[in-house]
Amino acid sequence: MSTLPSSPRSELIDRIEDGVRDNGGRGQLLHQAIAQHFGLNPTDMKCVDLARSEPRLTAGRLAEITGMSTSATTAVLDRMERAGFIERVRDPEDRRRVIVVSTGRREQEVAEAFLPLKDAMRSLLESYDDAQLELLDGFTARVNQLLREVTREIPGTASPSRTASPSRTATPSGAAPPAGTASPSGAAPPAGAVTRRRVAS
Repeated sequence: MSTLPSSPRSELIDRIEDGVRDNGGRGQLLHQAIAQHFGLNPTDMKCVDLARSEPRLTAGRLAEITGMSTSATTAVLDRMERAGFIERVRDPEDRRRVIVVSTGRREQEVAEAFLPLKDAMRSLLESYDDAQLELLDGFTARVNQLLREVTREIPGTASPSRTASPSRTATPSGAAPPAGTASPSGAAPPAGAVTRRRVAS
């Protein structure tokens, strides 16, 4: 049985798809290595970062955003607390609530771990002209939106009415939404850097 030859456009699309897939896989390996360095796993390093735009985040809301169970989310926060990234305090406005606050002790270490990649990525992006950068920016934004939509369609995945949007400028190594595909648009904020915004556990 003969097959029709692929067109140059089809072959180019295939190469881009393969490249994005490879990008995501290599990014997962990088984040795993860095997370292990801090005694954590990639999910620990990313879950609070994904929800950094959420004010007064509850454990239930974080579970909704990440698709994890509430108990799994609590376990993530427990590990991050043991590793010195966060601490739990009582909400001064509602003593029944426990607030998770960044300790501020580990963010610089995480930033330094990602610095070589960030510098290399910046240098790479500077090699493109403005029109090419606009194209890359649009592509990564659309890829990230596609990933959020596809993730929500997976059976058993939480489908929140309002989902926090991770940074559009994910690292070329795979610092992207949970689906694992990275964006080539630039370096993200350190994956393990928990913002100083207070979030409820």
